[in-house]
Amino acid sequence: MSRGDHTEQAILKAAEAEFLDKGFALAKTAEIARAAGVTHAMLHYYFRTKEKLFEKIFEGKVQDLARSLTATFDDTQPFLEQVAKLAGAHFDFIAAQPRLPMFVLNEIHHNEERRKIYLPMLVNALRGTIRNLGLQLESALKRGEVRPVRTSDLLFSMASLNVMTFAGLPIAREAFGMDEEDVRQFVAQRRAENIEVILSRLRK
Repeated sequence: MSRGDHTEQAILKAAEAEFLDKGFALAKTAEIARAAGVTHAMLHYYFRTKEKLFEKIFEGKVQDLARSLTATFDDTQPFLEQVAKLAGAHFDFIAAQPRLPMFVLNEIHHNEERRKIYLPMLVNALRGTIRNLGLQLESALKRGEVRPVRTSDLLFSMASLNVMTFAGLPIAREAFGMDEEDVRQFVAQRRAENIEVILSRLRK
């Protein structure tokens, strides 16, 4: 990696932390430059404006979020097993980046221009999973393996359960007086519970 590439990556890493923590409106390029170990002028040399830097980060995070619900379904595996794997993989992704979903949703809701640009990007990235899941669900229904449910409801329930686990975790931690071990056990239990809730909607 060249020195220029290293500098750009350092800026992007610092910008990601700043934007995810504060959102676009409250993030400061001076703080990003400080965290990246570069001058303010150097930051602007690479990305010109705060908006362009944010767009670079936001685009990458939207793609990450979409990929977390991307799955290749296999006809040789039981459908419920495939759904369990998809739900578990999505949970693990959110666990690794718990602030990401709310960051994406907040910025889309609060900025009409970003909504016009990035919402279609997110939807397009999910189309493969929606199509594949729909086909597998239809086949499972024809075989009599599952109860009727819409693909949209299945994916929305999955995303809602997993995201809410981490959106509500600070409240749960405080309300129930959890220490770090309690939190670890709570998250593991919620993972299993979320998957079971999804599967229970499908089981006959």
